[in-house]
Amino acid sequence: MKKRMLCCLLALVLAVGLLSACGSGKAAVYVQSVAALTGYGSLGGANASSGVVVAQKEIKVDRDSSRKIKQLNVEVGQEVKSGEVLFTYDMEDMQLTIDKAKLEIEQMKNNVKDLTSQISQLEKEKKSAPTSEQLSYTVQIQALEADKKEAEYNITVKQKELDSMTSGSGTANVTAPVDGKVQAINENGTDSSGNAAAYITLVQDGAYRVKGKINELNRSDIAVGVPVVIRSRVDDSSWKGTISEISTEADNSQNNSMMYGSSDDMTTASKYPFYVTLDSSDGLMLGQHLLVSMDDMSDDSIDKSGIWLYSDYVLTDEDGKSYVWAADKKDRLEKREVEVGQTDDTAGDCEIKSGLSEDDMIAFPSDSYQEGMKTTTNPDEATPEDDGTDDTVDDSSNEDISYDKSGSSVEEGVIGGADDEAGMAGDGADGDTADSVISGAGEDAGDSVDEMPADEAGADTAEGGAADGT
Repeated sequence: MKKRMLCCLLALVLAVGLLSACGSGKAAVYVQSVAALTGYGSLGGANASSGVVVAQKEIKVDRDSSRKIKQLNVEVGQEVKSGEVLFTYDMEDMQLTIDKAKLEIEQMKNNVKDLTSQISQLEKEKKSAPTSEQLSYTVQIQALEADKKEAEYNITVKQKELDSMTSGSGTANVTAPVDGKVQAINENGTDSSGNAAAYITLVQDGAYRVKGKINELNRSDIAVGVPVVIRSRVDDSSWKGTISEISTEADNSQNNSMMYGSSDDMTTASKYPFYVTLDSSDGLMLGQHLLVSMDDMSDDSIDKSGIWLYSDYVLTDEDGKSYVWAADKKDRLEKREVEVGQTDDTAGDCEIKSGLSEDDMIAFPSDSYQEGMKTTTNPDEATPEDDGTDDTVDDSSNEDISYDKSGSSVEEGVIGGADDEAGMAGDGADGDTADSVISGAGEDAGDSVDEMPADEAGADTAEGGAADGT
């Protein structure tokens, strides 16, 4: 009897140990916020990207830094016509510089002539000189030829400088190349960040585009050629267009970066400008602020306010109720009942009238999910191609893992093995006794064996054996 009780108790310890090991598996289901899945904070969803109407083309008018400006004829905001004089160079000061350059070129040309003459004379003398002096003449001639080549090179460089100063036929006036508006005048030649900037920037009339910004976390969500919808901030007006350009240089000016977490540089997300070419700019004004969102080609007759979720996330149970797999307050997987409203078959999404908020975390459905499974927001912590099994168990055994509400896992094949071992250890002990012990372990797997008084364990085992014997 004592041997039988000892064997049963040993089987109980083994079962509890196996249950604990199964429950500590690293399997977790990856979940994402409803806000992220519906595009909240990017280009699709409740918070679209902000945009502003800008000119389709900005014209940069540079000044010659070597020339002095005599008169500036325009100011910021002024409308100008093509050919209208923007500013005038001081030609008197410029003429002095041009004359000086011409004089320097003339001097260098005379120097070349003198060097050519010297080389010619030395070559004549070399022919009649004795053999012992031939080397000396050769060295002198080579030195003069080197000086001549340097002088000719300097002439070429100086001539280019002169041509630059006299470009535009040496005219004093610089005119507007297109009709437009003066957007900026930069006297310093640099912007606020110290980068080179044009002297005058013009925005062309009649051709508008929309400039938006997207942060680096969502930058991969857009691409050149993607259709977008532009909406007014004040009424129901909307326009359609296509993303035509995405800048590879971040706009890190003030208020153009976002923070997440702490405030160090490693947690600052930069914003990148992008541009939208409009199908039509009728009704738009330069500088007008708008909202930019992805054009999902959905039915325009459907009001898509509120939460619209990709339909594949929503399942239907045997009773016809709709639900999604969501994380509860303890980060455990649960079936969350939702109320579905309108559906858009073209866009493949549906309206969630109740049951979910933008802050809820949900998982993409899988047949292997069980309520109570662990969830994680870190993809690295999730089991790849999560099939709901414990990575510590050999999947090739085809044994299923079941999950209770606490997330503990019970591997049926392992418990079956424990049952068999208990029977073998008992030297033919009645199988029902071992079943009783294992069943008790399954019902209270979380309790430590040390917490169970030895006399109680023995008494229970004895009772089971007596009953079986009867």
